[in-house]
Amino acid sequence: MNDDAPETDRSHRIWTGVRAAGVIAIVFLLGVVFSSRIRRVGNQDHYPPELRKFEEVLRLVDRTYVDAPDDSLMIEGAIEGMLRELDPHSVYIPPQEQERVQERFNGEFSGIGIQFEIRDDLLTVVSPIPGTPADRMGLRAGDRIVKIDGVSAIGITNDQVFKRLRGPEGSTVTITVQRPGREDDPFDLKLTRGKIPIHSIQASFMLQDGKTGYIMVSQFTAVTEDEFEAALEDLEKQGMKRLILDLRGNSGGYRAMAREVADKFIKGGNVILTTRGRARGASDTLWASDQETRPRLPLVVLVNRGSASASEIVAGAIQDLDRGLILGSSTFGKGLVQLPFELRDGSVVRITISRWYTPSGRCVQRPYDEGIGEYYEEALGMNDALVDSENVSQLAPHHISTKRLDSGDEQKYFTRTGRVVYGGHGITPDKRIEAGTLSRYGTKLVRERVLIDFANAMADTIRKPWMPFPRFRDEWEPSARQRQALIDFAEKQGIPYDSAGWSEDRDYLLNQVKGELGQRLYNGREYLWQILISQDPLVDSAVVAMPEADSLANARPLRENG
Repeated sequence: MNDDAPETDRSHRIWTGVRAAGVIAIVFLLGVVFSSRIRRVGNQDHYPPELRKFEEVLRLVDRTYVDAPDDSLMIEGAIEGMLRELDPHSVYIPPQEQERVQERFNGEFSGIGIQFEIRDDLLTVVSPIPGTPADRMGLRAGDRIVKIDGVSAIGITNDQVFKRLRGPEGSTVTITVQRPGREDDPFDLKLTRGKIPIHSIQASFMLQDGKTGYIMVSQFTAVTEDEFEAALEDLEKQGMKRLILDLRGNSGGYRAMAREVADKFIKGGNVILTTRGRARGASDTLWASDQETRPRLPLVVLVNRGSASASEIVAGAIQDLDRGLILGSSTFGKGLVQLPFELRDGSVVRITISRWYTPSGRCVQRPYDEGIGEYYEEALGMNDALVDSENVSQLAPHHISTKRLDSGDEQKYFTRTGRVVYGGHGITPDKRIEAGTLSRYGTKLVRERVLIDFANAMADTIRKPWMPFPRFRDEWEPSARQRQALIDFAEKQGIPYDSAGWSEDRDYLLNQVKGELGQRLYNGREYLWQILISQDPLVDSAVVAMPEADSLANARPLRENG
């Protein structure tokens, strides 16, 4: 074969297509670096040497690679590789993924309104979302959807569920439902799709002491500020005198929404965060206002290694301004701000445009110079807790410590009252309370979904509540017979009984079963969270710390103390 043979028609096509789409995309992404060096003379583009090298490699691959290469995959791979060299958070998002991302942060989509999971190849309703078509038509937790528009849904995947149940607002879909206890009598429901909210407030309720409110924020989306204010007002009507704000597992979201949440507790005129970047508009200062502010409400914020970005903005502002106490384990450490740029095909590149800084001037970004793999391994490795992916409640006993974690940024920063804080490795809590771990036996029961499956089997037998929820939450516990049934159920799933592991983890495991059962029987996910939080040691620690948080918020600033 002659290596100097002329290019084929396909080669001509790749350079009218790839050069017009791929190389232009590369030029766009590198524009920050090369903008002053890319110019047009007549009809000829003059690229800097780096881009000519990229074009050369594309030509060589097209001419010589053993199989016909996929143009699109090569270009997308080049984009992803280029962004990976910048930092861990500058990323490329393909069009289909971007639609899902945008839905989540917009706070709504069009569908029927269920939280679901695939159990034993069956599409199972975890909980209907209140006020949605599914809720109005009477779907219940535990219902199994076996057909969609007459086509079997057995063996369906998550992506297929989205495609078949979602659709334009006002369109209809018919589902065939198999209800526990009526397996031999499936029935059809015709639902009209509507706007379905994606709530950022996962739970909001009063603790049993009658004065402590609890709010869990799972992400910062376009609807967070409105939902958060509504939750605060509702809790105040119920007599809330102090608040626990749970940001564990909250990976972030919109910076503006983080500012709005922090602003609920901080007096006007205080800086919440600043950003610094070299592009126009990348540097900014976000201030607190006096609108809807509760500057004296005692506040404790819960964080863990899964708390990142916007969550750290809130925690950092509360800590630096001594507005409340931060409890838990050190946060993720994401101090970079990304701006999304939409490309012609609907894909998006999110490029880091600035770093953000807390009111004291610290940046929480962890180092990433050892590579992205090491960066995320460190994030996972420093979280000693085994946390169920569904539930952010902490596990087992907690170890309380005030010792500072080692930080890569040894420069000291000072809070409003003169307390020392550090940057460079996330937010270190005021009271570091590390979550414990489960035994191997308990870990297997969680990971193999034995607790969830056992609770669902119980719910299928019980079918409906036999007491009001507050009594169930406060009084009911699995009987000795039911505990043994759980052990036997696990053995049938291939997990042999371990008496030491059972003794160590029993309270946690049984509370998980109780939470899942409560969710099914009372038909709502909020009941799950009320049960889990009632046995959460970190929440108990937050209640104990409330007087200290109150004193801190009312302490005089350092300059007033001389």
